[in-house]
Amino acid sequence: MSLNINTSVTRVGSKTLFHKRFMTNKSHLISQPFNTENTRIIRESNKKFPPPKFISFDLFGTLYKPKKSVPEQYYEISHDEFGINKSIELIKADFPKVYKQMQHEFPNYGKGRPQFEHCDLWWQELVIRLYNLDRHDDEARALCHRLIHHFTSKEAYDLYPDVVPTLEGLKRHGVKVFVASNSDLRALTILESLGIKQFFQCMENFHCSNIFLSYDYDIGKPEKTFFDKVALQAYRSKVDPRYRGRTPPVDYLSGCWHVGDDHGQDFIAAIRAGWNGVLLDRDGTNELSEGMRRRNKPEHDSCYMSVQQQQQLHHTNGEDELDGPLILANNRIVISSLDQLLLLFDWE
Repeated sequence: MSLNINTSVTRVGSKTLFHKRFMTNKSHLISQPFNTENTRIIRESNKKFPPPKFISFDLFGTLYKPKKSVPEQYYEISHDEFGINKSIELIKADFPKVYKQMQHEFPNYGKGRPQFEHCDLWWQELVIRLYNLDRHDDEARALCHRLIHHFTSKEAYDLYPDVVPTLEGLKRHGVKVFVASNSDLRALTILESLGIKQFFQCMENFHCSNIFLSYDYDIGKPEKTFFDKVALQAYRSKVDPRYRGRTPPVDYLSGCWHVGDDHGQDFIAAIRAGWNGVLLDRDGTNELSEGMRRRNKPEHDSCYMSVQQQQQLHHTNGEDELDGPLILANNRIVISSLDQLLLLFDWE
């Protein structure tokens, strides 16, 4: 079976977008549309992307990160402040198990359950189970309150250094920025504590028209319905408030962008919803980024540029071409820092 499938791998410098187009005759790409293994360059051209309708961002791991590992922070508070002798190793092993059990018993942070009037009570129950505490004990309740407050503030998290410059740059160019996150309502307090809530059209009463949380929708990433709801609300707000379709028109979706660090829940999910998916791979460990290093295998039918081509682009650009965004197709991009978003639209 012979197929012609256009995809691309491109690196973007500060001035020029080198757009590579590829084809392959590997029929398994029908069943593996996100596999970039079996492609080769057929031509190149200069191009930039049109301005986006909006760009949405994941939160944890995309805009902010824990100052120390979550188990380490749990340990320091529970041990140093409350004298609980549960090791970091045990916390690290038990936390995901307890979290998974809680989400199975009480999905969506207990929303709609009478015993969880608000999501803090869900997290309180998680802490009680994690440390096997007596839920009626005052000291146990104090620990729960301390941990919940800690992880809802900048005590626990830091912004990545590229976040504010990127958000400010997008604002200067009139781009609407959204949050699209599998989070509960504590995310609003975290964003306020970190000083970036104002970028997402938030009022003083914490009503934020540009923040979309799985907690509010009762569905989250990677479900297509979640992305549809975000795009539909944006379309009705900015284009046609009387629109009654279940999803916006395709030409509108082609201008919707989502950025996140999770390959499945952010990158692939956005693409499958008809959006542009941007994978934020800060440490270069995703297989899409690692593919750039497969140059020592000439027999590999790779979709990446040869060393000679990279050197030529480096000479042309006057900078290391590998430092820019990696464009896999018109709607599939990998970046190593948020400020590379501006390069995609030829914005400084």
